[in-house]
Amino acid sequence: MSILQCGVPKSGNFWLYKIIQQILTRKARDTMSYIQQHPIYPIASTWQLNFPDQAKIDVLEVTDLQYSYRISSIFRMPIEDIDSYVGQSPHVWTHSPVCARTPQLLPLFDKKVYIIRDPRDRALSAARYYCSDYMLKYFPQEEKDPGRFLDKNFEYLMHEWVWHVFDYLRLTKAFDIHVTFFEGLLLDFQVELERLLNYLETPLSDQQKSQLEEAVSFKILKRKNPKHLKKGQAGYWMDQLSDEHFEKAEIIAGPLMRFLGYPSERDGDMHFSHEMELYALNDLKQEILRSQKQLYASIHYQTPN
Repeated sequence: MSILQCGVPKSGNFWLYKIIQQILTRKARDTMSYIQQHPIYPIASTWQLNFPDQAKIDVLEVTDLQYSYRISSIFRMPIEDIDSYVGQSPHVWTHSPVCARTPQLLPLFDKKVYIIRDPRDRALSAARYYCSDYMLKYFPQEEKDPGRFLDKNFEYLMHEWVWHVFDYLRLTKAFDIHVTFFEGLLLDFQVELERLLNYLETPLSDQQKSQLEEAVSFKILKRKNPKHLKKGQAGYWMDQLSDEHFEKAEIIAGPLMRFLGYPSERDGDMHFSHEMELYALNDLKQEILRSQKQLYASIHYQTPN
């Protein structure tokens, strides 16, 4: 079984990767990555990366012009034969947004899992990450303070989330993509895990599921990956976002957040919904565009370094 996991950066992708790896391991499935068989792997294993297992993860980049594989932000090579690559990669991770090649890529995988996180928490997490020692080493930039970085890039981060998530949602039915929520894994791990196991057609015993939850608990993963994991919480945007950020989030991402069931009020309970009316995506797109057009029709956005 080949699995592709997708998601906006800083949406719980690392956690999802660990969960899927645990599932495969407990079912005695192959977890040997393509990159572990590559001549670069012994060298990459000595690099000071962001977390210990980073060199062994198959990370795929997809653009209109090319497929490529990479190790973190340091090593990248084009893929000459994507079918061969997928055949040697039981579990692949991508942050790439939907592009012209995506409809060709998705059928090559048996299972596709997309993770979603509240964009306001995700923006706060991304600001800290882009200003971390690791990112500043490989992607140097002038702004080193997460708060100031957030002020400068908040609109971009929200737009990135909206169109990344929307474009994958519109492909979920045609390509049988399973949607999982970061908040679901936090608030009721076993329920969200059971949904994932059912989709993967990989049952586990109650004991195995309990052991898996412990193995991928935030406490355990943070101890092993202190530079990569910081909060492991949901809804901290309610206290940390300024009124200006809060209002911009509503304008840029409000329609999609409501579609996904995320709260609109600072004092609301954290919630979300798997019951998405996918037939309404065309109307949703028009609502998103109308909302954003109010203030941002003539503004150009720049990707953070």
